[in-house]
Amino acid sequence: MKQLTSLIYLSKGNLPSKMAHTIQVAKMAQAFSQNIKDFELVTSGDILSAIQGMNSDFQNWYGLHHQFKLVRLPIHFKIEYPFPQNYENEIFYKLAALYACLKSPSVIYTRTPAIAALLLKMSVPVLWEWHEPIPEGASSFYQTILKNKKLIGIVTTLPQLAENYIQHGFLKSKILVAPNAVDLQNFLPYQDKQLARKKLSLCQEDKIIVYSGHLYEYKGIPTILETARLLPECKFVLIGGWADDVQRVQAICQKSGLSNITLVGHINQIDLASYLHAADVLILPTSRYWELAGATCPLKLFDYMVSRRPIVASALPTIMTVAKDKYNALLAEPDNPISFKEAILSLFENPALANAIAECAFQEVQNLTWENRAKQVLQFITERLQAVDEDVVSYRIGLMKYIKQKVFSPINNYLPSLQSSQVR
Repeated sequence: MKQLTSLIYLSKGNLPSKMAHTIQVAKMAQAFSQNIKDFELVTSGDILSAIQGMNSDFQNWYGLHHQFKLVRLPIHFKIEYPFPQNYENEIFYKLAALYACLKSPSVIYTRTPAIAALLLKMSVPVLWEWHEPIPEGASSFYQTILKNKKLIGIVTTLPQLAENYIQHGFLKSKILVAPNAVDLQNFLPYQDKQLARKKLSLCQEDKIIVYSGHLYEYKGIPTILETARLLPECKFVLIGGWADDVQRVQAICQKSGLSNITLVGHINQIDLASYLHAADVLILPTSRYWELAGATCPLKLFDYMVSRRPIVASALPTIMTVAKDKYNALLAEPDNPISFKEAILSLFENPALANAIAECAFQEVQNLTWENRAKQVLQFITERLQAVDEDVVSYRIGLMKYIKQKVFSPINNYLPSLQSSQVR
């Protein structure tokens, strides 16, 4: 059996960012690094960050506990972090693909379709993680990826997405369904409600409903605002969002006279636990009208579960693959503030139910960790590598090693001296 000894994860190039997918990338990278000695995460950067690699700012942004090799290709002279919302850079895609080929790892992993397509065009085996459906009448771009024999497989988060890929001709045996997960260590030590509220200067007597995530309308923000209007005795704390979105929601609250909503804005992952522990109820009101409502596996759901606070979530089929009504959450009708109001009130009126579903969610999420997910993915990669054409792979790896020896090794030898000189 072919041994998996090295893995390079090519990101979209936008770490650190406020985009939720970058949290997933960083957490999976940390988990991969704990299981593969030769691991690298590649993103873009500027000259200074390329020399620094992994630093404390990056670790705190994503709540990372272990340092691993972070390669920041210096395609910018100087850039301000975090990266902007719609960051795209084709130069990074090409340089990242070239860099990975020169390093000749056992496998290259990516969530970026453009990078996957580029590598496959070069006959390089790729494992692609993708969390969106292939649209009907899919362009030749997606078909080219799916039909390429060098695509080792696809990792996705939901059985609904796997079914979509199968309908577009992809083999079931080449698909791994692995839900998103949680970093348990970010929620240790556990904070009781009083301690968390004291830390955050929140009133001990308030009934607090917490939402964590972006403030896009399709995330259910209008539902939260209307639910807050229906529950004036409760305080709603919203964590996250781009600055423009925070200002937009603040303006709506002022115009509507909603005084029971607090907008915190973006926080580092390392600070998230205190806000969730300070809550009486955690709310996840994803809209059914979002075009990707049938493909969402929210990271916040798993963070909510580990916080030991009761959850009220939209009864969407995708969310219901994890959240079960009156078992580990209460489910409300999407886009229906009255339904959310009733669910929240039922938790305040029935503390036994609130405690029971919160404890059940906490127990279930103990196995849904990034470490376990990474091991599952690595096992899948190892098995799938056996199905790749051995002759083609041997040829490509031999070529990559030759290029690495002739071209990349001198660069590698130069960088340590450059770094040491910077330290001095």
